[in-house]
Amino acid sequence: MRFSISIDCPPERMKASRRRMEAVASFRYADRVPVSLCLLPRYFAPIFGLTYRDFFKDPETQYYWQLQFFKYRIENIPEDWAWPGIGVMPYFDTVMDPSVFGAEIGWSDHAPPRAIPVIKTVEEMDCYTMPEPDAGLWGTVIEWWQRMKELAAETKATFNGEEIRVGVGGMNTGWLSPHMIAVDLIGEDFYWWMLEYPEACHKFLDRITKAIIRAEENFRRLDPSPRGAYFLAEDSAQVMSPRLFKEFCLPYTSALHDRFGAGSSNGRGIHMCGDSTHLHKVFVEDARLTSFYFFGYLVPPKVAAENLGGRMYLTGNINPMLMLQGTKEEVKAAAHEALKWMAPCGGFTLADGANVCPGTPIENLAALTEASEEYGKPEIKPIPDQPAWISELAQAS
Repeated sequence: MRFSISIDCPPERMKASRRRMEAVASFRYADRVPVSLCLLPRYFAPIFGLTYRDFFKDPETQYYWQLQFFKYRIENIPEDWAWPGIGVMPYFDTVMDPSVFGAEIGWSDHAPPRAIPVIKTVEEMDCYTMPEPDAGLWGTVIEWWQRMKELAAETKATFNGEEIRVGVGGMNTGWLSPHMIAVDLIGEDFYWWMLEYPEACHKFLDRITKAIIRAEENFRRLDPSPRGAYFLAEDSAQVMSPRLFKEFCLPYTSALHDRFGAGSSNGRGIHMCGDSTHLHKVFVEDARLTSFYFFGYLVPPKVAAENLGGRMYLTGNINPMLMLQGTKEEVKAAAHEALKWMAPCGGFTLADGANVCPGTPIENLAALTEASEEYGKPEIKPIPDQPAWISELAQAS
């Protein structure tokens, strides 16, 4: 065997976590609110003395380090990880889609890569060439996925002493919304172009959406394994008015959700950093979203509960900078505030909002689980205008 890895985790902890995650999926709670953390490779790299650029060197390197990160996470970080298995997948942070569409990428040893805009005029946007389904990093993902499957077959892995297989996750596009990709390609000019040249911007967003659909369908043809939730990051839209969001974001995210998210109760998911408060009504009534993942800490928990609680799954939203720089007591107090307002709505998972910063102390991560344990099992309050699918889930369980 080329690789060997052994992971130890108390079985009773895994069973309890599984019960919590299964319950929250039905808008119930087993014993307390589950805790989940947005822990990306950028968090783990400094722990292992790995420069972040090297993580993207080749599939063998990335495969090896993903195994190490997974082991560290399971054995050291207190959260509700419910599945006794090991999973890897090709990963290119947030730059896969922008790179495929032609953005320049700035790689760094100690920070996430970033997309650098390349379109300077409306005329360039109007005649911009859309990528093929296997272009650029989309093609690299296919190659790396195939290679990682070979490496998984050459790995001896045990979980609590029991030999298991390393699973290679299903391929997908980079989860960025068409609007986010447009902003990555054009920069801040796209915001005023939407006002001055709306027809050209709609044409551009439509072409991006169709390219994403072709690529996603190609991935699923090559790898037909079942997928769960389908979510999109829509960070670039948090500065937009509800009217502009409905005009320039909603048609394109809805096209993707309708095509790829229909088979799951949480399949119409979105992530948005920043203050999304002014868009919450659109999320519920127009976008018909079912999940709000690791949403921004600038949304007060009370507001999130009033606007969205009991109407979709909520995952969030403790300030990552507080988790990095604050005391354990401060983090725990923020967690209790989130639990106070959002836990009684049902369907709530306590988490960061969003992305745990490198260097965040483990004791501050543990503060979320400790707060959930102290809060105990929430009593779910009735939601007068709760969507039918949520009521049906709770009844079925």
